[in-house]
Amino acid sequence: MEVLRILIGSRTDPVMALQVEINPMDNQPASTAFPTTIRHLQDQASAAFAMLAGMQLEVFTQLADGPRDATGIAAAIGVADDRLSRLLYALVIAGLLECHGHTFANTPEAAAFLVKGRPGYLGSIHGMLQPIWHADIQTAHSIRSGGPADLHDYNNSSDADLSSLLRGLHGTAVATARDFMQRFDFSGCHSLIDVGGGSGGLVATFCDARPDLEGTLFDLPRTVALAAPILAETPGGNRVIIESGDILAAPPRGMHDVAVMRAFVQVFSPGDAARAIVNTAAAVRPGGKIYISGAGILDNDRLGPRPAVFYNVTFMNFYNAGASYTEAEHAAWLAAAGCADVGRITMANGLGIIHATKIT
Repeated sequence: MEVLRILIGSRTDPVMALQVEINPMDNQPASTAFPTTIRHLQDQASAAFAMLAGMQLEVFTQLADGPRDATGIAAAIGVADDRLSRLLYALVIAGLLECHGHTFANTPEAAAFLVKGRPGYLGSIHGMLQPIWHADIQTAHSIRSGGPADLHDYNNSSDADLSSLLRGLHGTAVATARDFMQRFDFSGCHSLIDVGGGSGGLVATFCDARPDLEGTLFDLPRTVALAAPILAETPGGNRVIIESGDILAAPPRGMHDVAVMRAFVQVFSPGDAARAIVNTAAAVRPGGKIYISGAGILDNDRLGPRPAVFYNVTFMNFYNAGASYTEAEHAAWLAAAGCADVGRITMANGLGIIHATKIT
């Protein structure tokens, strides 16, 4: 009986190679005759790791002014060209670089989003991607052990590690603010508080766009101290009011027209999430708005959006109790906090926004 052996990839390294044996006499559906999904996922992981290395080395920034060869790029970065060239060809295959003879150039997408200093720059997210992917690799261990295999213990992390995380999240905070201003009407908002705002990128961007706006960053004392130099480098950051506190212990001081909780509710247990929302709502004037955004907003059947489903796995590796929560769970917490008119937007990238109006 003939057996067809398929080698996944071109490697012969027994550690890296995956062989699939298929017996042609088995009456398998045609769709299972080749491990298409498995191969695709394997290739996507390799491409993603190549992108991460390119971000960390700032390869795309080195190509900001046009094509260069591997030797020139390597000299600018301070690395060996024979090693770097392997990554450059991989980035071509990944769709982030173009190859013309012996020179390399950014694709239009890489030029727009991965060149440091440009308005759409997202390259700093490598500070976020690396810990997320490192955690994801340990999912089986987290399930077996019953606890997070890569616990994010912010209280015991070094200032350098926490600062790196804040900078890694900064670009997405700025991008979220721009997206909010395109989607919602903030013309009647004169005071905005960014609860658990990390680097302050969101509220700083609002302040930069709205000279009449009073913006406040509210976070734990050490976080806001580390955010201060990041705000100093950010347009609008010099106008941000910094307030330290613990949202689980007490509401922020003062009252605001708008409160934003970005990528924040998902770090808490259900009970703490409810308490954080109640305390945030206490700092919003009647008629004001609350916005909860991030990757941790699930459909009620828990099968989508895709990012929220997969981040729910990541959170299990990071936090003792954090999770993605459903739209219905958010709505119930907001109702208990005196809010109504709850709505939800799911963006093209799968990230979500829950919005509500403070009534009482």
